[in-house]
Amino acid sequence: MSGADSDPPVERAATGAMGSGYAQHSGVQHSAESYAMPMLGRAVDAVVLPASGSPFRVADLGAAAGTNSLQPMRTVVDGVRPRAGERVPVTVVHTDILANDFDVLLANVMSTPGSYATEPDVFAFAEARSFYERLFPACDLHLAWSAIAVHWVSRVPEPIPDHIFSTRAHGRVREALEQQARRDWVAFLTHRADELAPGGQLVVVGGAAEDDGSSGAEGLMDSANGVLTEMVSDGRLDAAEYARMTIPTWNRTQAEFLAPLQGGPLAQAWTLDEHELLRAPDTLLEEYERSGDAGAFADAVVKFYEAAFMPSLLSALDSARSPERVDAFVSEFKRRFAERIASDPPSVETHWHVLLLRLTRRPGR
Repeated sequence: MSGADSDPPVERAATGAMGSGYAQHSGVQHSAESYAMPMLGRAVDAVVLPASGSPFRVADLGAAAGTNSLQPMRTVVDGVRPRAGERVPVTVVHTDILANDFDVLLANVMSTPGSYATEPDVFAFAEARSFYERLFPACDLHLAWSAIAVHWVSRVPEPIPDHIFSTRAHGRVREALEQQARRDWVAFLTHRADELAPGGQLVVVGGAAEDDGSSGAEGLMDSANGVLTEMVSDGRLDAAEYARMTIPTWNRTQAEFLAPLQGGPLAQAWTLDEHELLRAPDTLLEEYERSGDAGAFADAVVKFYEAAFMPSLLSALDSARSPERVDAFVSEFKRRFAERIASDPPSVETHWHVLLLRLTRRPGR
């Protein structure tokens, strides 16, 4: 590992929990998932309903702070009840990894004005496990939704030399990340096939990549990586800490998303109803171009980055660092990052790629 001591690479669990400001600074994710709302509506129209009087059961997979779950789950509740009856019970289970802030998640779901959870006979729950595991009993669900979450991998085989982002990996490190992402995606589809009843619907809004593997965020990640290497040079970050820093994601190409559905057990379990690859606009840069305020743009980008990716970076810091030293690192990183962004806003232009996918669970296996 470049810049590290001679310790061998160690496979470690990915730390993909969202930061404390995610609820306030996840507009980019919300914009991306909004493209899938018509598809989710079609899934609600197509789903096979439970027997009369039985609850309609929904999973929200990778819910984070819950802010971006409210509109999709409202769409499900409002779409199912005209078909199944206005008082049909609806249960929604919001899932995420154990490190997620479930206090914030549940507060947003239960306390936001107009939340779907305030409707009669709607019951909201949470589950603290990875969606790469089995989460529900066999045939328990009728609909599953996952938005801007499956690009996180379950573990990092080894850090990326001289960078923090997977698209900048090369050789065997890139191959290991790609293989991990492939195994994770097969596990995700396999578990959902077990959990959904026949005729159940799965809608995924997945962070994606072009055929060449580019995610659209390379400029942003290169800029953040540049700040970190500066901090190593200045002694504000230990070289071994930097060598461990990896954003544990893999943005799959459309071919990678569809490959498990082309043959074998998963092709027998699922019908591929719809899929579409989109290139999302950079809404933050568009606002900068209207306002011309580089400082405000830099502040917005840093807050988004801090909420989405800072926990992954912080997980690589030495455990002996005091809270004060961690805070000092975060403050210095944010200051330098904001200065770099403000000096050249177009350099961090970000067009995330998104794959919309709708599947139907076939009868039997």
